[in-house]
Amino acid sequence: MAKTIDEALALFASGKSPRECEKLTNISASTIARRAKERGIVKGSVAQLISDAVRVGAEFGAQNDAVKQLVQTEVSKQLDGMGFYATNARKAVKMGLVALSKDPTPIGMKTVLDGMKTGMIVEGLVPYYPNAATINNTNAQQNNSETVRFTRAPD
Repeated sequence: MAKTIDEALALFASGKSPRECEKLTNISASTIARRAKERGIVKGSVAQLISDAVRVGAEFGAQNDAVKQLVQTEVSKQLDGMGFYATNARKAVKMGLVALSKDPTPIGMKTVLDGMKTGMIVEGLVPYYPNAATINNTNAQQNNSETVRFTRAPD
């Protein structure tokens, strides 16, 4: 039985109501709800993660040992790379901001902003590929409120 507030909040994030969390943890539902709100935890926010982990675990378990070893090695490499870039992207942006504060130039500002954009992508704060742009067709036929009347010329 879970006893800490973190465990109660994890149950809440998995989709359980504060009352269900209270029954499992003996922490009051109002405390759980208040702490979840303070920390920005949304009920059910990790439910998709749980279902994805189940699906991937089932797929992974069905593979032979060579494939399992290959997957584990590649996942480990990618996680190490993500950690490296996340740490160093922050350092690079901080260095750029310090340099810009000492010598503010337009090219320096552009460089720092590009570094910040890249850092946000590396950190996963923004998607690598932006959403599709909305296209407004300004050449489309416009509604005309004037009524045009054609009359026949006299014979």
